[in-house]
Amino acid sequence: MIGELYALAAAVCWSMAAIFYKKGLRTGAIPAVLIRTFFALLFILIAYLIFRGPHFNFTLAAFAFLNIGGVLRLILGGAAYMKGLENISVSRFIPILFTFPLLTILLSAVFLGEKLHIEVIAGTVLIVIGIWILSKGKRTGSEINVKSGITMAVLAAFLYSFSIVATKTGLNDVDPFQSVVISMPIPLVLLYLAYSRNNGAKTIFRFSKMDYILLGMGGILGMGFGSYFFFVSMTYIGAAKATSLSSITPFLSSMLALVTLKEKLHPALLIGTCATVAGIWIVM
Repeated sequence: MIGELYALAAAVCWSMAAIFYKKGLRTGAIPAVLIRTFFALLFILIAYLIFRGPHFNFTLAAFAFLNIGGVLRLILGGAAYMKGLENISVSRFIPILFTFPLLTILLSAVFLGEKLHIEVIAGTVLIVIGIWILSKGKRTGSEINVKSGITMAVLAAFLYSFSIVATKTGLNDVDPFQSVVISMPIPLVLLYLAYSRNNGAKTIFRFSKMDYILLGMGGILGMGFGSYFFFVSMTYIGAAKATSLSSITPFLSSMLALVTLKEKLHPALLIGTCATVAGIWIVM
């Protein structure tokens, strides 16, 4: 039960983070990824040094897999995430993004040798049906380009799935706390160098204080706490089940978006929510 609770805690953190990201996206997609990752790394590194001290113990293979996962999740997946969130509402984007559990389950079976229990499959199918229904609905006034936003959400889902498989492989030799720290610095530096080459080294420091606060809070919640909880969950219950349970994120994100971003409630949201919750219950 511990692993399941950690997966659900990760979902709560990711849902809250999406609201902060949406509010802070005036910076543009790539700067938003840089800012959130920097603050997440700073927070998790300070926490690690306080609780563990300057002691790291990992294999070269684990380091490589964790950073491959980091590049897929933080740079490529992160850019697609922010670009999609720029174009469509939270209540539409997050459900589409979280179609990645089915792909993750398949990849986990192929590359990690995890068994596909009928409960996980049935629950995930219900969850995906639910989030597909959640993605339907009339275009809201805040949405810019629905087609582009959906495309980016699907792309991010594929990248997240491959990232999870790489990360789970690295977790075989490294504990979750270290893994979160190890997976961030190289992707962050690579993205900063690429961004600086095209926009100048100081451009990232020219945004408003509120943008840094919002994206920083989102990074700490989503990439700090959320990633740690999810990594712990994978060590207990495997990548497939952890991913499936964390798919409650669309429901939570939609509820938060209704309250904080004033996104409108529509019948598809209620139907999709019921299917999603039923899937979570079956998996647990």
